[in-house]
Amino acid sequence: MTNLKNLFAGAAILTTTAGAAFAQDTAAPETATRIANGTQFGAWTVSCEALAVNETACVLSQRLVRRSDNAFLAELLAFQSASGDRAFLVARVPNGVYFPAGFAMRPAEGEAEETRFVWQSCSSELCEALIELDEETAEELEGAERLVAGYRPALGAEPLVFALNVQGLQDGIDALANSRKPAE
Repeated sequence: MTNLKNLFAGAAILTTTAGAAFAQDTAAPETATRIANGTQFGAWTVSCEALAVNETACVLSQRLVRRSDNAFLAELLAFQSASGDRAFLVARVPNGVYFPAGFAMRPAEGEAEETRFVWQSCSSELCEALIELDEETAEELEGAERLVAGYRPALGAEPLVFALNVQGLQDGIDALANSRKPAE
């Protein structure tokens, strides 16, 4: 449960950092579609936590571990701004990461340009990098047959490169947006 609370604390901090706070958008349509904690959208799982009475924050998440030894590689979070007009994708990696090398992802095949994340903050356990995720970028990422991401886990370390799956990302973000619409 502590990890889930940390997940939402980080998402709330990053949302604030990105210029938004968890709140309802008064310009949104009038009915919300409920979304259950644990709902799957492709590779993504919905994780929700109550912040206050009648106020819940939900994010899409996926945790990536190395198959050979279950070592933690990264955790990805996707969520919308309070206004619902912007989406963000966060990558969490173990603390100690070599910042100048950055965190990036790109399609595994072809000459596509990589998407570079911007480092936001670190705790004693994790460092977080963020990108604003527009609909076009989300669709491009989902359209790639395979994606790879990577970072240098420490100064002088070889890059840690791994495959990831973002299928269901746009559907999940849309569902999060629909779940935050004010009730009638």
